[in-house]
Amino acid sequence: MAGLVSPGVSVSVVDESFYTPAEPGTLPMIFVASAANKKNGAGTGTAPGTLATNAGKVYLLTSQRDLVDNFGDPVFKTDTSNNPIHGSELNEYGLQAAYSYLGIANRAYVVRADVDTSQLDASATAPAATPADGTYWLDTANTLWGIQEWNGASVLNKGQVFTNKVPIVLTDTTKVVNTGSLGTNGFSGDIPASTVGKVGDYAVVATSTLNKVFYRNTSGTWVLVGSDPWCKSWPTIQGTVANPTFAGTASISINGTSVSISSANTVANVASTINGLSITGVTAEAVDGKLEIYSDGTGSAAQDSTTAGDVLIGGDSTKLTELGITAGTFYPPALSIAKHTNIPEYKTGDTYTRPTGSVWIKTTTANLGAKYSVKKWNNSTQLWETTNPGIFPSHREAIYEMDKTGGGASMLTGDLYVQSNVAGDTKPLGTFKIFRRQGVAPTIITSNKIISGSIAAGSKSFTVASTDNTQLEFNAPITVSATYTGAVSDAGVLAGAINTANIENVSATVSATNSVVISHALGGEIKFVDTDSVLTNAGFSPYVSTSSGTPNLQYAQGTSGSTSPLQLQATLWRVLSYTASDTQVTATTTEGTLWYNSTVDEADILVHNGSEFVGYVYDGSSGQSSTASPFYDADSTKTPDPEGPQVSATAPVLQSDGTALVTGDLWIDTSDLENYPKIYKHNADRTDLPIANRWFVMDTGDQTTDEGILFADARYNTQGANSASPGTIADLMASDYMDPDAPDPALYPKGMLLFNTRRSGFNVKKYRRNYINTATNNTRFNDQSMAAYHADRWVTESANQADGSGSFGRKAQRKVIIQSLQAMVNSNDDIRDDESRLFNMMACPGYPELIGEMKSLNYDRGLTAFVVGDSPFRLKANATDINNWATNVNKAVEDNDNGLVTSDPYLAVFYPGGFTSDNFGKNVVVPPSHMMLRTIALSDQVSFPWFAPAGTRRGGITNASSTGFITAEGEFKSVALNEGLRDTLYANNVNPITFITGAGLVNFGQKTRQLTASSLDRINVARLVIYLRSQLNTLAKPYLFEPNDKITRDEIKNAAESLMLELVGQRALYDFLVVCDESNNTPARIDRNELYLDIAVEPVKAVEFIYIPLRLKNTGEIAGL
Repeated sequence: MAGLVSPGVSVSVVDESFYTPAEPGTLPMIFVASAANKKNGAGTGTAPGTLATNAGKVYLLTSQRDLVDNFGDPVFKTDTSNNPIHGSELNEYGLQAAYSYLGIANRAYVVRADVDTSQLDASATAPAATPADGTYWLDTANTLWGIQEWNGASVLNKGQVFTNKVPIVLTDTTKVVNTGSLGTNGFSGDIPASTVGKVGDYAVVATSTLNKVFYRNTSGTWVLVGSDPWCKSWPTIQGTVANPTFAGTASISINGTSVSISSANTVANVASTINGLSITGVTAEAVDGKLEIYSDGTGSAAQDSTTAGDVLIGGDSTKLTELGITAGTFYPPALSIAKHTNIPEYKTGDTYTRPTGSVWIKTTTANLGAKYSVKKWNNSTQLWETTNPGIFPSHREAIYEMDKTGGGASMLTGDLYVQSNVAGDTKPLGTFKIFRRQGVAPTIITSNKIISGSIAAGSKSFTVASTDNTQLEFNAPITVSATYTGAVSDAGVLAGAINTANIENVSATVSATNSVVISHALGGEIKFVDTDSVLTNAGFSPYVSTSSGTPNLQYAQGTSGSTSPLQLQATLWRVLSYTASDTQVTATTTEGTLWYNSTVDEADILVHNGSEFVGYVYDGSSGQSSTASPFYDADSTKTPDPEGPQVSATAPVLQSDGTALVTGDLWIDTSDLENYPKIYKHNADRTDLPIANRWFVMDTGDQTTDEGILFADARYNTQGANSASPGTIADLMASDYMDPDAPDPALYPKGMLLFNTRRSGFNVKKYRRNYINTATNNTRFNDQSMAAYHADRWVTESANQADGSGSFGRKAQRKVIIQSLQAMVNSNDDIRDDESRLFNMMACPGYPELIGEMKSLNYDRGLTAFVVGDSPFRLKANATDINNWATNVNKAVEDNDNGLVTSDPYLAVFYPGGFTSDNFGKNVVVPPSHMMLRTIALSDQVSFPWFAPAGTRRGGITNASSTGFITAEGEFKSVALNEGLRDTLYANNVNPITFITGAGLVNFGQKTRQLTASSLDRINVARLVIYLRSQLNTLAKPYLFEPNDKITRDEIKNAAESLMLELVGQRALYDFLVVCDESNNTPARIDRNELYLDIAVEPVKAVEFIYIPLRLKNTGEIAGL
């Protein structure tokens, strides 16, 4: 206290009002697994608790709304008919339990494991990542190509009509070959492979940005539609008389060339004569005894290129009649690329009658016209946005059709069009390319920096033509001439000359870096003919990439770098970069993505041949290993099924191709998917048995003998280089290839099988980027260099069972979820913080496998919480199964469907599960902890933690309508546990939840998993001890650093006695004793700075067994007692 100098008053306050604060009430920690990136309850955004970055973060939730805002509504899976899938491993049991708990309480801790259960949805195909924002996809499955083939027959013969042709669309480079030639195929480069299609088919090669339409002609050759080879794939003239007899000798004429025909000739002789005359563009063949004359479009009777290959036939009328040919001018097949309103005039009587085989590619959508389906990925909406671009022959026509009034000024970045006849050939070709608008007006091109010597001195010129609004064609070219000095000032000379030329919409400026900038004000096209290389010398060159060429500059359509003089075109159109595919375009799978492969009928099984594992029917010569599979035989009738193991619910009696079964054939029984894979091996020598009974089951837990089977990743395809995609089971069965992480064959005996979990289905895999070190060699495959290997792999994530057998089906899904939950509980430091996060209950609803981890966590935190454990959903309600599970007859190594392992006084396990409804009104099955968390909280609200949360007063179940188990068929079977079942459960320290007549569903037990008889074998006492441990810890802390003397000891003793007296009054204790004096605080202890407060308590026990002896007495005896 401060000293007073002058008269006054000084008041000081010393706080000696120490007391023990009340406990925080019932507060659970609930561990959950759920889908990631879920919508919040309002559907307005992503629930933050489901983000990967927040996995393992502890959330303190105060209401049901708080839960759905942070974790979304709990999800329970349904089948395609909207029926609930009871016991699905993807059901969000923990969130539903927390939601139910928060209906009657106002605080709960929830922490989510780092696993995205939505990735565990069943899929037969490997998942991939969503594409980057703005990715383009040409959806070939929904694109119409507008190919209309003309039938030139008479109307009476159902001709004079177009027929729509649906082409084969090739996007796979393995379906094309780079062997096309102009002379044979009409195209130099990629053409359809000979294995694709049949005669008469059309195909679109879409493996590059240049889409090409091909036709397969009668000789089986693929020819580009519109090309010369295509033109002569159909007869221009076709005789109607088969095998005619010629009378005498006379001549016919073809394009002015005389063709002599004698009585000794056959049609084949006539065709040979025509071919021998080398008439330009004309050939002939005898087909079915009739003469067919072909024109490839290069010749002409009038030598007029506009008619493109017409054939004038005349001469002796008798010979023409004998051939069945009419004299006249005939035109070859033609390709027309036009709108539906511009129907080609191919009919008989039209100016240019065309024969069968002519093609009209209809560029507008009416009546099966072309309709390109181009889609763009929008990352914000996670949807593909579809565009159907128009088809036009050039940039200028695209601008005219799309923005006639604006001339390009109104067009937007991202506008698309499809260019037809890409090279601009006079005789059009079936080629198409998609262009994208790269920007908005103006169209600008910029030269390099003009330095001394850029442009050689002298008078030079070039021409410029531009487009204008409301105008289809370019304006007439204008010559731009100037005299250059070879100095840096030539930039101004060039720009000035362009401006002086007064070219419509075109202007030029000089930039601050002394570059010439040429622009088209409307965003239209500018065409240059660089007569004297002025533009080339200034550094203008066609755009190639961001590091090469002038942006917005291309070669003019139909020209190239070899065209002289060079022709360039300034444009805002650029070839679109996209992927063509009949399935949705995706990106490379994201690192860590999970995939539950739902395929049950694909299993790659290898066998040890004495030195390595090889395909089950490997022949010993087609790979690296020189030793065949023990089951291979050169006689195919003695070799197991080459298609791999047969997968069916009944025992096969033949191989998959109908041949006889042999010793070594494999069968995987799917009649019991819960225990997949049940693998059987056939023994054909057991002729004493029916064929269907010669199958003998293999021990999937045997990984040591030659009759055993190992479960491990081995390979994904038949080579490291092709492992981006899965190999077929048939190919793998005959291959000896192994990935470098495959099991070491030196550790296993000859004859042992290897179930390749990487390629086989019905398990969970994780995608690993750069999993293979391609800089090293493959020690599992003849030390082969892995430089060409695909580096990524799917790696099995669902670890094997304790006996070494694989995890498959729902057990594989469950294994992955459990691994993640266990990792979180074992390693999360936040949940071990026992000062800022105080909770007194723990549960992981739906997962008995977490009981052991929660027990360990409880010990880490000083035994300050009570663990509520679950029993399996599928544990049948009969005494045998319950007893076997509770006593761990199956020797399970952790708490799971096979057995109950953990014992602890601060743990209680309940049986069975309950039946209730979720947030969407669907009937769902929930674990026992779902019911008990809420029941315990309600009990605490009307009493204290040391009152048993059981019986009809405090054990009523308010969040389920019935209890039961899930059958083998996946159905919920409701049960009311009879006294015998309740006795079996209670004898094994498992608490029954059952239906009591007049009271409804009730928790009818309060035993802990303390297996030895003591006060702690009851829930009420165990929770009393947890309460005392917390309260005494709080009570004692204020006395730290106080003097260790009688005053302090008396104070702490009085505080403890006060607490104990209160508990006696609250029916927690019968009696107690507190000692804190010199008897237990010896000088030695005091010298070690220790203070001992010894407390003995007699906890109140709950009534569980009521005995009421009833005696019958004679009349009057009771009055005399």
